[in-house]
Amino acid sequence: MLRQNEPGVLPGSEYFFNTLTAQKLNLFFSVSLCGHYYCDEQYCIERNYLDALLLVLVEKGTLKLQYHGKEYTASAGDILLFDCAVPQRYFADSYAEFYWIHFSGVNSLDLYHYLTRENGSVLYHAANVQKAATQVRILVRQFSTNQMIRDSEHSRLLYNTLCYLMEHNPAEAPLPENSPAQQAVKYIQSHLGEDLRLKRLAAEVHLSPSHLIRVFRSNLHVSPHEYIVRMRMDRAKYLLKSTDMPIKAIAAEIGYGTESSFTGAFTEKIGVSPRKFRELPLG
Repeated sequence: MLRQNEPGVLPGSEYFFNTLTAQKLNLFFSVSLCGHYYCDEQYCIERNYLDALLLVLVEKGTLKLQYHGKEYTASAGDILLFDCAVPQRYFADSYAEFYWIHFSGVNSLDLYHYLTRENGSVLYHAANVQKAATQVRILVRQFSTNQMIRDSEHSRLLYNTLCYLMEHNPAEAPLPENSPAQQAVKYIQSHLGEDLRLKRLAAEVHLSPSHLIRVFRSNLHVSPHEYIVRMRMDRAKYLLKSTDMPIKAIAAEIGYGTESSFTGAFTEKIGVSPRKFRELPLG
């Protein structure tokens, strides 16, 4: 444990180092540095580059972040998540208490980009992040109490934190009840064996084909055709493993006119033929 003497960092603040190896970075989400700060209005960090992501949970007061030409204000319970490889400035207007974690490793940067792209911001509001906040507190307190914790446990806590943030992204939110997207999805699921060409599907939910495509891409991030194929493949895999139905019958059940067209589509999407998939062990 180290005591921090930066301007604006008040007594009782602390931070902790964690040495990262190449193996850790290849296998886990890894904490390189974390801490629990109490700060006044003199606290300000301005940097151009650090090869790490930074997650900040504000406990009391407010913390402001200037990043990518925008300014964000994080209040009690809010979380900030941003890439320190991009120039940034963050500071306390008055008093602020917060936990912070620098981390990297595995696909953490890819997951960060997905989260911020779908959230549209690097700021997550308190009402949506209670579970994520709990994970952050647990992780930092493990360092502050000198607990001998495996790297895999730190990685799990970090990954859980990001997954909890993901729950409140538009891309992960449930479809609104009785929305055109939900109606189309329900129709597809109930009529996999029928003609599901775009024009017919659009007519069933009273939209133009072009509007239906926009609705799917906005809500499900795939086209109607891509969604239909995914549902048909999932149904085919279930039937192949749970029944003795002939492959030709399965093809007909999920909307393929011939066994050969189904076999070609299945092999392209899944990587093995339906017959080979049926023989593969599940576990």
